[in-house]
Amino acid sequence: MKFSGRIIRTNVPLPPASGPVRLAMMYQDGTEALYESARLFGDCCRYMAQDSGLDLSQIPSWEETSAYIQSQGLHSMKSQQEILAKTWAATEKRARNKISHTAHSPRNLESILFESTKKLDRSHYKIMANALSVPSDIKSPSTPWDNLENLARTSLTRAVDAFNFLEDTDLAEVAHRHAHKVAALVGGIFGCSIEYTEDTYWNACPISLMHYRWGMSAGFTATRRCSLCNEDLDMCEHLLDILYQVQVQREPGGRCNVCGGRSCSHVDGEFVMSYPHPVMVNTKMHEVSLVSRPRDPLARITKIEYDAELLARSLGEEPNGRAIRCFRCLHPCGGFESLPDQDYKPVELAS
Repeated sequence: MKFSGRIIRTNVPLPPASGPVRLAMMYQDGTEALYESARLFGDCCRYMAQDSGLDLSQIPSWEETSAYIQSQGLHSMKSQQEILAKTWAATEKRARNKISHTAHSPRNLESILFESTKKLDRSHYKIMANALSVPSDIKSPSTPWDNLENLARTSLTRAVDAFNFLEDTDLAEVAHRHAHKVAALVGGIFGCSIEYTEDTYWNACPISLMHYRWGMSAGFTATRRCSLCNEDLDMCEHLLDILYQVQVQREPGGRCNVCGGRSCSHVDGEFVMSYPHPVMVNTKMHEVSLVSRPRDPLARITKIEYDAELLARSLGEEPNGRAIRCFRCLHPCGGFESLPDQDYKPVELAS
């Protein structure tokens, strides 16, 4: 079985391997990711309701569809998919018609979002806008539908990040249910297709992969610098378990010197209390292992190869590279999968 994933992030603060500082950093990063996801999800729903006239009560919720499937005793994926496809089809059509009607409106999503965030200062809005920007070589979305889809999918990415940070805290179930709620909107309204590259179908569904509770642990050498002063961590005056007052300074690329994020709520120039974090630079990779709790909480699987025979059997025919709609994010939660044991499992790096 082939899979791809993130091994480790560089030039960002990474939490220690264990201890109270790790828990504090995970909680801080997790709550920020959860807040950002909830805000983007709310902006998406607000636009659909206020400016497109879509009745949000007509949008099925993940909790409602899951409860109905369980009450009907629908255990097979096929029977569940039939119900879910039928339930969401009319909602998706209604949403497309309502939102496409606003395409000729002189107001655009950017101005609407600016109004919805008017309680925040302009720098907050610019941070959020930069976080949602697409690469310069890709044409920016120009329709309300594309903009809304971008909001929803970004919200889902941050929801999954939040759970990866918060899985060992009292907010784990909150983050878990929120991720399912956002995923249902993404899959039900905007739709997802199974990825097909390199003559292979891949499971790249964020909510599905979130339930595989393992990640990558990298064996590497690197220079550890202090996130507060950028000096060698072993030589500078800052202690990892002490809070310091820090002035927020963002790099040209938007990275925050306090938390390492590019879409956090920290405002350039303000003073906040923060723990110093090790920032890895000059990294050289040696080996990678699969572990249940990776040092980098976001060093997770990003796609897994589908078994070709099982996929063909479930479809009733060979797919032969054709586009296949994915409904994974709409299904009831099937629980989490963990590694069989706590041993490190070496992973062969692709050349």
